[in-house]
Amino acid sequence: MLLVREITEDLYTASEHEIVPGVVQSFKIVTEVACMRFFRFTFELTRKQGRKMIHCIHKANILKMSDGLFLDCFRTVAADFPDIEAKEMIVDNACMQLVSRPQQFDVVAAGNLYGDLLSDLGAGLVGGVSTTAAVNLTDGITVYEAVYGAAHEFVPPDTANPLPLILPAIELLKDFGETATAARIQRAVETVLLEGSIRTRDIGGTAGTMQFTEAIVSKM
Repeated sequence: MLLVREITEDLYTASEHEIVPGVVQSFKIVTEVACMRFFRFTFELTRKQGRKMIHCIHKANILKMSDGLFLDCFRTVAADFPDIEAKEMIVDNACMQLVSRPQQFDVVAAGNLYGDLLSDLGAGLVGGVSTTAAVNLTDGITVYEAVYGAAHEFVPPDTANPLPLILPAIELLKDFGETATAARIQRAVETVLLEGSIRTRDIGGTAGTMQFTEAIVSKM
């Protein structure tokens, strides 16, 4: 499953303030320009990767204007991609469906807040956040992200899982056309994980960072 998240607006990038003591107001910002850019990127990426279906995650039944605009933009862009199946799902149902029938999803497109929550839920289905890769994109700039979190100082030496560095590096290699090299590394990672005898503690093993890394290298 590929989750594509819009990260330039929504609740996370807008302002919030205290109107009077004890009363706080937050703003959810949704613009047609950003939504159209986001969905066009999502559909183009879906086609490029040979995928066939996109679920748009929303709450337009309640947030009729903001999520309604988001959903309208999805439908508009979907009309230009008849080869890709466009589906819509309310976010609370999407959470349940991800847990109960994750195999039904191919590409999931969501706004900033919903995408944040669903990405962690999806990570939990496959072993945790350290078994995923994140890539941030805008015009002319791509950032390949190691999804560790911020509490590095609390992780003892030689215990961290190296996958959050390796997996986005695989995506980087793919984007630079080094598909054979990327596939070679990915096969090695998958082999080690499937064998299951050498894993770091966060994914059910006892190996340290170096032992886990050396096991992957040995499979290459």
